[in-house]
Amino acid sequence: MVKPLLSHCLIRALLPALLLGATWAQAASPSVERAGLPGDARPVWIGDQRYYLARDTWFLASGSDARYTPVPAPREIQMAGADMFDVIAYPINDQTLRQQQQDHGLCHHWAIDQSGFNPTNTLEPPSRAQTGTYRRALAACLAGHHYSVQ
Repeated sequence: MVKPLLSHCLIRALLPALLLGATWAQAASPSVERAGLPGDARPVWIGDQRYYLARDTWFLASGSDARYTPVPAPREIQMAGADMFDVIAYPINDQTLRQQQQDHGLCHHWAIDQSGFNPTNTLEPPSRAQTGTYRRALAACLAGHHYSVQ
């Protein structure tokens, strides 16, 4: 079974922004062959690709036999969650926007080195330990650069 990167609630919140021309009402009729799909699977269009989603598992038709198999979440869905690894940091010393961006980039790279996890370049769900280590490292680095971190 494919492990979801994003929680079910977060996926539902993000889907309206990612769907292009699809609605939940476009579910295939019962007469349409849906071999390999759970009964509650619903179509989700991302770009010109039709996926099916059921209980946090993504499905695609495989080959010419039109059998549906579990696949990793589409990259658009995975990357939409990259911001969930960020921390909120307020500049204490009136740092300029440019300085804030530089500090954040520096701290992002340091957090990657500390955690072994890069939230902007991942195809597999991280472990909770990697996620926690990345966020703590990012927060510590930003605090060291004179930011109030929440």
